[in-house]
Amino acid sequence: MKKLLFVILGLFAVLPLMASVVYTDNQWHVNKLCFASDNNKPIPYPSAFRVRLTPNAMEVDFKIEGKHWKDFQKNKFVVKNAVWPGEESVELFFDPGRSCSRYFQFAAGVDGNRFDKRFEKNPKAWNVTWKVNRQDIKGGVIFKFIIPFDKAFPKPAEGDIWGFNACRNVVVNESLTNSTFAKVGHLFNNPSKFAELRIGTKKSFFAANQRKNLKQLAVLEKEIRAAGVYPYFAKQLETLKKNCDESELIFLKDEFQMIRLMKGVK
Repeated sequence: MKKLLFVILGLFAVLPLMASVVYTDNQWHVNKLCFASDNNKPIPYPSAFRVRLTPNAMEVDFKIEGKHWKDFQKNKFVVKNAVWPGEESVELFFDPGRSCSRYFQFAAGVDGNRFDKRFEKNPKAWNVTWKVNRQDIKGGVIFKFIIPFDKAFPKPAEGDIWGFNACRNVVVNESLTNSTFAKVGHLFNNPSKFAELRIGTKKSFFAANQRKNLKQLAVLEKEIRAAGVYPYFAKQLETLKKNCDESELIFLKDEFQMIRLMKGVK
């Protein structure tokens, strides 16, 4: 079992750090964007966003303020040949179900032009019609993203977790400065580093998430007992029955699969 223990300990060493969290509670997250070059340093440009769920769509309000952005609202925001334009813009990233392998990207320039992209292992056509409504406010503008649900972008249930990121691109001294909510650095296309979008309010999410996770835990415990390896997991199972954290449950599932594959290794 020594070899097995080394493998398991190695897994603990690469567990991700606690991700930033957003709830679909329509509450503003004010000045939470950091430089892509330094995820611990907030950008000095006033920004805020909030997320909410409606019966038919995911909606995000993205507010940007400051004097300089007005200089760019007449410049056309167009992504051509995968080259990002040097104009002011905001971006949203969603990873439905937190797959860590596929995501949707939505962007809007301050001129109101839109851009979207779908990334996944087996990309297919995606023709959903989403929109951005622009609302001018004193000293800034609010972009209201409305992204309807469909088969590829399914409506989540309360208690679910999606991957999420919000970014603002600011022109400073004729150079584009990137910012991010999730701690992704410049790896904007790495959904494993996205923040957590928790569906529901803080209170309602926790209750629904626990119910869902405990059902999965009960099924997993039956499989563990049937495989004859319950003693290895008894303590973890009892701990999760008291507070069934989704990340720890996923790790336990992976650990169990590994032990089943390696059962008999001395």
